[in-house]
Amino acid sequence: MSRIRSAPALCALGLFAMAGVVQAVPAVSTVVAFSLSNPVGNIIKGPDGALYGTSSAGTSITGGLIYRATVDGADVRTLYQLLPEDGVAPGAGLTLGSDGLLYGTTKFGKAGDSAGAGTVFKLGLNGTGFQVIYRFAPITSVNAELNAINTSGAYPEGELLEGSDGYLYGVARGGGANGTGTVYKVSRDGTDFKLLHTFAADTFPPPTGTPTPENKTITVDGAGPAGPLVQDSNGILYGTATSGGTNGRGTVYRLASDGSGFAVLHDFSATTTDASSLAKNADGSLPFSGLVSGNDGVFYGTTTQGGPNGYGVIYAIPADGSTFTVLRAFNNTDGSRPLGELTLGTDGKLYGTTSAGGVTTAGVVSSLGGFFSLDRAGTNFSLLYSFEAKDGTGPASRVLETGPGVFLGSTGSAGNCSYGTIWRYSAAGDTVTGNTRCGQKKNNNNNGGGGGHFGFGLLVLLGGLGLYRRWAA
Repeated sequence: MSRIRSAPALCALGLFAMAGVVQAVPAVSTVVAFSLSNPVGNIIKGPDGALYGTSSAGTSITGGLIYRATVDGADVRTLYQLLPEDGVAPGAGLTLGSDGLLYGTTKFGKAGDSAGAGTVFKLGLNGTGFQVIYRFAPITSVNAELNAINTSGAYPEGELLEGSDGYLYGVARGGGANGTGTVYKVSRDGTDFKLLHTFAADTFPPPTGTPTPENKTITVDGAGPAGPLVQDSNGILYGTATSGGTNGRGTVYRLASDGSGFAVLHDFSATTTDASSLAKNADGSLPFSGLVSGNDGVFYGTTTQGGPNGYGVIYAIPADGSTFTVLRAFNNTDGSRPLGELTLGTDGKLYGTTSAGGVTTAGVVSSLGGFFSLDRAGTNFSLLYSFEAKDGTGPASRVLETGPGVFLGSTGSAGNCSYGTIWRYSAAGDTVTGNTRCGQKKNNNNNGGGGGHFGFGLLVLLGGLGLYRRWAA
């Protein structure tokens, strides 16, 4: 006996079938809208599942903030506000040490100290026990190339790396004997500091104004390292220099954890500038971001400028530097000027952000930045999201994967409270309410926008003291 479904039943079945094939629409929501201070560098996830990071604009009134936020923004608080005597302007995010403490750097020394060259600090996850464990040597002079000179390096801007030996490894963008930056290591108690590499002296006048192929810094090994280091299973360190090298457009380098065996793996090629004023070449220029290991013997990175279209590239380079492959040359509609490190997702893909470019929902080329993914072979590139002012603009941090299809990152400006955001992307389309109260306290433990406890004098964090690597290119 045949069965005949009623029209309503068939209709319901049809709707159910349609619902089964409808794909989720990805969504971006704001976890934290910052007020009075701009988030800096990469955010990390603590053992308690919360997010930890720094914010700074570096005035003499206050040195910056270290904050904690739950992943949904329900609880945002200032863990520690840097005092003028601590150090000024965190230039990077935090590192969680194997001892359970947070480590970070400030770009400058004590407020008002023109010779101050930066600090390394530590504190507990609850904000207690803040301590400056190392102060970079004071600036003693400025050389003919206008580079600040000291003995240890100056103006650290990359996140620290805890090496396999328990030491903290980092780079200083300036200072050293030649003023072109250094690579260093320091023990977690600050008692043992070692200079691993001093970048070579300029052999050509440094850039003035807008860099051009005719006006650039030439060195043997690179200059101005800014991105964090990465270490392989053999203890070898890998990093990038934003400028210098034989063509003045930056380098990829490696060295042993004791400073020996320094080698340039890749010299980015010279650029030419066309009528569009974009500096172009084959392989990219000005690598402001550090590298990420693909766990396949290959490291992946980005350049902020250069490439065939002049908007930067994504590249791959093996540990021995034997090859160099451009995986993607940005064209502005798919993003431009990447500044943050790439992230290797749990699905094996690379994820990252561009600080500019993208396409608005109206189909107009944007200047606000984007979030993308691609396979490690360079295939299947996807612009997952183009930022709007409400999301924050100029995303420049490494993204943090907190679950399947869920990524978090930060922007340095705009958003609901005008000072940047922590944003959340969900491939499944779910969102969080977030904390967008712009500095108004919800209760005694929750600070509206990560702006800090206003009981500490007048908390004013204004942009402008120096340009961090995240927005400097």
